[in-house]
Amino acid sequence: MLDKHQRLTTNPLTLGEGITYRTEQVYVPLGLVERKKQPRRKEDVSPEKGSELYHETEIIQTFEHQQFLEQVLRDRQSPRSQGKRIAIIGEPGAGKTTLLQQMAQWISKQIEQSVVIWVSLADLRSRDLETYLLEVWLQAVARTARQAEASHQVKDDFVAQFNRGLVWLVLDGVDEMLVTDGNPLVEIGQQIHQGGLLQQARIVLSCRLNLWDNGINTLESFDNYRTLEFSYPQQVEEFICKWFDSQSPAQIQTGQQLCVALREPEKERIRDLVKNPLRLTLLCFNWYLGEEKLPQTKAGLYEQFVSDFYKWKKVQFATTREQRRRLNTALGELARDAIDKETTRFRFRQEFVYKYLGEPDDADSLFAMALRLGWLNKVGVEAENPREAAYAFFHPTFQEYFAALSINNWNYFLNHVLKNPEQGTYRIFEMQWKEVILIWLGRESIKCKYKEEFINSLVEFHDGCLGIYSCQSFFLAAAGIGEVKSFI
Repeated sequence: MLDKHQRLTTNPLTLGEGITYRTEQVYVPLGLVERKKQPRRKEDVSPEKGSELYHETEIIQTFEHQQFLEQVLRDRQSPRSQGKRIAIIGEPGAGKTTLLQQMAQWISKQIEQSVVIWVSLADLRSRDLETYLLEVWLQAVARTARQAEASHQVKDDFVAQFNRGLVWLVLDGVDEMLVTDGNPLVEIGQQIHQGGLLQQARIVLSCRLNLWDNGINTLESFDNYRTLEFSYPQQVEEFICKWFDSQSPAQIQTGQQLCVALREPEKERIRDLVKNPLRLTLLCFNWYLGEEKLPQTKAGLYEQFVSDFYKWKKVQFATTREQRRRLNTALGELARDAIDKETTRFRFRQEFVYKYLGEPDDADSLFAMALRLGWLNKVGVEAENPREAAYAFFHPTFQEYFAALSINNWNYFLNHVLKNPEQGTYRIFEMQWKEVILIWLGRESIKCKYKEEFINSLVEFHDGCLGIYSCQSFFLAAAGIGEVKSFI
């Protein structure tokens, strides 16, 4: 029964091109950190190091993959539950499901007499977990053994395995549980605490960071471990090689060329972006579809990433075109104003987010949608006020992309009033806007004549200050030309 749960969660996205993988074909071992408490955020980060927003600030211990398997799962060395209750948490695409798949296989092979049961919690629908195990999972096992249904003897033997402490429940995606009212963590916690079979089992579950850190969490007996990102270049390049090597020997060189492309000096943002396993998979897929080249513009690359991300989430949380349009618009306004007005441009106070997306407790709000999809994630609490959550985009690069989408007129960046500069707008000289400007210039929805007007205004800019600002403007124009297809 475990075998069918060894497929990559991105297979539905790549299947149309005939690309599917089993986990072991591309798996690169992920490390884990044991957290002391939620991170308290005070500083901002630069987009080139945007993944640091998701780093833990107070760590008890860091584990290599094999060390975790042996020390925590086999030897039961965990402070709260002695290896009986384990939660793997992380942001979207951080490799939680893939890690659970590897853990399940390792447990079944390395821990004697273990009975490993995989449950995708989205499959429960309105059932409780124990009912699902007895009425759905066990019946499926019986049919696999060519029995019409599980006999009383089979059911008794099944319960006996729980009572002997041999059963491991591997529960994937607490955040995907369907609950009629309330919090999935509360629901699963109540079911475990009620006793019965669940109380006897050892449990390893995965959960999105947004839900786990939401403030209402009854799984206090669980030891929780956060997934680490890939290291660059070692693990990123290892994954790329495996992704292409597993297709055919002819694709080996294709993967190597992507590794070379990532090493180029101007690719700092992309190198940081793809430390997340999902985003790295999307990059590999785009490189494959683009016949060994990325889209010509940054806007084109991030637009494709956003489209692929929505497709990837479609199975768990389908959205309509209108919902995506409304959400993208609101995210753009939030992203733009945070860069423009906030002290910490890439980390937001919850009250600031409310102004644009509504309340997260309202299931129909854009905030709730953004959290479920993973465009916004909770990254800790405010250092000055631990009761107030801190949020960030999936990666700051996506914030810059959404901000660029919200700007229709290049005068937002530059409105030159030579005789009275205080009445003008000069965002072109503020470093935080450079990437947004480059993405804006690459947008296909902006007419070429407006892009050319902007480029010409940058080239012809006269500052009346011995050319100090004119030089900056000229260099920005030079960088921007590379993002305008009509100039490429």
